[in-house]
Amino acid sequence: MASSALTMNTDGHTVADLLVNDRMYKTVRLVILPSLCVDVILGQDFQRLHESLTFNYGGKQPPLTICGLTTLRVDPPKLFAHLSPDCHPIATKSRRFSPEDTTFIQEEVRRLLEEGVIEPSNSPWRAQVLVVKDGSRKKRLVVDYSATINKFTLLDGYPLPRIDSIVNNLGQYKVFSTIDLKSAYHQVPIHAEDKPYTAFEASHSLYQFTRIPFGVTNGVACFQRVIDTCIQSEKLVGVHAYLDDVTIGGTTQEDHDENLKKFLQAAKKWNFTLNEEKSTFSTTKLQILGYEIENGKIRPDPTRLKPLRELPSPKDKKSLQRALGLFAYYSQWIFDYSNKIRPHGN
Repeated sequence: MASSALTMNTDGHTVADLLVNDRMYKTVRLVILPSLCVDVILGQDFQRLHESLTFNYGGKQPPLTICGLTTLRVDPPKLFAHLSPDCHPIATKSRRFSPEDTTFIQEEVRRLLEEGVIEPSNSPWRAQVLVVKDGSRKKRLVVDYSATINKFTLLDGYPLPRIDSIVNNLGQYKVFSTIDLKSAYHQVPIHAEDKPYTAFEASHSLYQFTRIPFGVTNGVACFQRVIDTCIQSEKLVGVHAYLDDVTIGGTTQEDHDENLKKFLQAAKKWNFTLNEEKSTFSTTKLQILGYEIENGKIRPDPTRLKPLRELPSPKDKKSLQRALGLFAYYSQWIFDYSNKIRPHGN
């Protein structure tokens, strides 16, 4: 089987029926390649027909799972259920990119196509892509919907969980695991009628998303609703999710292990793709959403206090107001805070 991004010349194509492990695949389109070392190579388009692939090599080590990006087993949420009456297609002007960024865009488009996250489009809508760098200076491809469908999308009122409620609930636990959902939005399928609204230009072609894209107005609300529905319908205990940050807690090691086991069973049932390399299991100290929780105690995340420790002494009213604003966020941990700042309030 093949999953390489390498290219080579072809001698044409043909259509044939394939019998693979006693299963018949009708009218499969095959590309004819010169000098193959095997009769047939089954590529990623064939592999994506299946939920998973199993290779038996007879080795002595336990099974190893190499997972791509799966599609959740959920009813696709409606990203654009409510649009303003003046909604009409907009095709934004094409942008120019440096040779380096052009290569990066091509690579990202190829990856998203291989993962089934995007597909070619004939939509009258056309947004543009941007190449941005995150905090670690790593490049990311984003789609700018501000001039297209976001102009006409009415806000989905589904709420995000209150951070203080999540933190206070987790404060009762002693053992934690944090789960990273791989490219979380890109695991959630969208309605067929919603796909044309997500169209964007890249590499001189037009594509549209098959999963929730980053950057659309209601992507956040739709994803939170999906993860909340999973937790509630599976009656999971000790599981809290703020978007793609999922935390499992337990009052004891045994309690934690049982809660984690049930979450992992639910994740498998719903077909979530987890990134185990970025997940943390069975720890007694939790850093989450700007807080640190350990042994039933909640305190500010020490890494978030660095700006306060390095803050220079205020020199004028503007810098004083900025300092007071920073300290106000942590006021619950400062004894007699209101009286201490009263002399500086005017």
